[in-house]
Amino acid sequence: MIQERQAQEKRVCWSLKLWSIALISIILLSACFIVSCVKKVWGCCPSTWKPFGSRCYLISTEQHFWAKSEEKCAEMGAHLVVINTEAEQNFIIQQLNKTFSYFLGLSDPQGNNNWQWIDHTPFEKNVRFWHQNEPNFSAEQCATIVFWESRGWGWNDVFCDSKRNSICEMKKIYL
Repeated sequence: MIQERQAQEKRVCWSLKLWSIALISIILLSACFIVSCVKKVWGCCPSTWKPFGSRCYLISTEQHFWAKSEEKCAEMGAHLVVINTEAEQNFIIQQLNKTFSYFLGLSDPQGNNNWQWIDHTPFEKNVRFWHQNEPNFSAEQCATIVFWESRGWGWNDVFCDSKRNSICEMKKIYL
């Protein structure tokens, strides 16, 4: 009788342990799921920046040389914009003033038509965002986005030591 009772208590104790482990596992998995959902929902940009996808963009109203523009972006934890998709470019041009041109994070440091993004994203040579017949001059080693009345928005190569507005980009801050 005592042995049966002890065996029954062991089974009950063992069942309670299993149920406790199962319940704790479910709670932890639920917590992880909720945190991952909240993180995706609570992606933030600084107050003056514009959100798009997982990125934040700041349209500079100050004109600087390309290197100084990149330095200004870096001071804010960002870099000059890297445009990866047509949707991203379409979002960005909606924020721009047609009377200015804006530095991109794209340059050709040696002037040999080997364009490179500032964040080392591979540059796709088949990108069709360049204005027709651009880039067209090897001494113009930095890229801008500019509105031309006859062609609309597109990329243009310019001298890096010319003063332009710029566009900074950073990842959203997730809480």
